[in-house]
Amino acid sequence: MEPDAQLAPRVLLAVGDSTLRRVASTALRARGYSVSATTEEEAALTLARSFSPDVMMVDLDLPSPEGGTLFDTMRNLSDAYIVGIAAPEADTARIRALRAGADDVVSSTLNPEELAARCQALLRRPRQLHARWDPMQASVIKLGALSVDVGRKEIRVGGQDVPVTRIEFALFEQLCRRPAEVCSRAELLEEVWGPNWVGDTHVVDVHLSNLRRKLQQRAPELRFIHTVRGVGFRLSNDLLRAAEEQAVQARRAEMAHSTPSGAASDPRDDDHRHLIPA
Repeated sequence: MEPDAQLAPRVLLAVGDSTLRRVASTALRARGYSVSATTEEEAALTLARSFSPDVMMVDLDLPSPEGGTLFDTMRNLSDAYIVGIAAPEADTARIRALRAGADDVVSSTLNPEELAARCQALLRRPRQLHARWDPMQASVIKLGALSVDVGRKEIRVGGQDVPVTRIEFALFEQLCRRPAEVCSRAELLEEVWGPNWVGDTHVVDVHLSNLRRKLQQRAPELRFIHTVRGVGFRLSNDLLRAAEEQAVQARRAEMAHSTPSGAASDPRDDDHRHLIPA
């Protein structure tokens, strides 16, 4: 039975192989999805703009009419979940797609039923990346030279914008909300990809490595993300100390304004609790 187009999740399938397009489309429709599928790059872009897909599955080998790869162009067009499809031996293309913001990368030889199941798993993820911005909950996390605008999904270091993918931002936001704690890979996977994630936990390392490189380009003198071997990740001591110094300075400035002129200050007012050991 063809799914109700008004209610069914929408999947855009853009692959070069007409047989894969036909078989995968059939499997997805059998699972209740509304599917638009094409082997043409121009048609894929038109559908991405007009079809409002919930999930886009894109052949990593397809070029974009606008230059570069079709995957990159479509990633920038939509906030939809995006899945790269690559040949089994295309390891380099897989890694590149993950670094560029892919939510998953699958083999072109994957059983169509598993492809449909992976699509279903994506849509079960209650991840922040697709949540609407609630202005009542928007906030800016400041840690020394670092500023993380949760509402705008922007990161700045020393006043400079850091271009990040949606996944990179979501991962870093989790670390910043728990600055003195270690976040395990499992915790990060659940928070960002959802509890039904099926895949290699190494995907977290790939995205954070890429983010670390971008942050270091803005401030080479600072470390931002510390890897705790065998456990997970946390913010670096450099960043936490910078944040602590900023907090102490703000506190002293506030006390200076509130202390009457000529009044002696209590030395205990300068005491503060360190976030981390010296």
